[in-house]
Amino acid sequence: MILSTKNTTEHLLKKTGGQIYYGPFSGLNIPDKLISELSVSEILGLYESCLFPVWEALLSKQVNNIMMIGGGHGYYSATLSYLFQPNETYIFEANMAYHEMIIEWCKYNKINTPNLFPLATQEILATWEKPVELLICDCEGGESYLLNPLVYTWQLNCDIVVEVHPFIVDNLVSDIIKKFKKSHRIKIIYDDFNEDDKIAKILNGFSLQKLQYDKHPNHRWILKDGAKVFTSGLFLFLEKI
Repeated sequence: MILSTKNTTEHLLKKTGGQIYYGPFSGLNIPDKLISELSVSEILGLYESCLFPVWEALLSKQVNNIMMIGGGHGYYSATLSYLFQPNETYIFEANMAYHEMIIEWCKYNKINTPNLFPLATQEILATWEKPVELLICDCEGGESYLLNPLVYTWQLNCDIVVEVHPFIVDNLVSDIIKKFKKSHRIKIIYDDFNEDDKIAKILNGFSLQKLQYDKHPNHRWILKDGAKVFTSGLFLFLEKI
């Protein structure tokens, strides 16, 4: 999602004090260099709000080490580090331009700088030895071969939150469930389309009701066989038993 213009982005950020406005990540400062990268829902703190109960459930656990496969522009690397204050964060992100953005979040908020790596591979994960209590995975179908507790046995000992991409890989949800159902409690989570109503209420209160942004169901899409195909958010919370 992209905000309509730089001016409206700055206007929204003035209303929120340059911070994430709502939810478990409220108060996190947004670096100037990231303004053009963030969506309205990210700035307001409502991005993927369907996962809020998951983050809340994890707060009662010891999350000292986090791994992220797919760091993107750093929204989750920053927000989850802000929330959990882990000792170490390991982030795999193939787009090297995003590494600078991830570091910028950390500098701006005085969060520990994560350990950054390029593309996650089967070979790297198969030989991983450092402790991980929480694994976040968003890798556009790569979860089909990067999540497997029989191959990567350390995954038996961590909670996992994965955005699943069944629009890219057939039978993906059932395959992951089969792999983890003996070692983890499994919960399927779906996009909350009520996010739009909450965003509209906040923007109306800020007198920014004319601010344009991508809403459900148009904000998620992929290119498939050369055509734009709309998708919806689908997540699995794999909680170790």
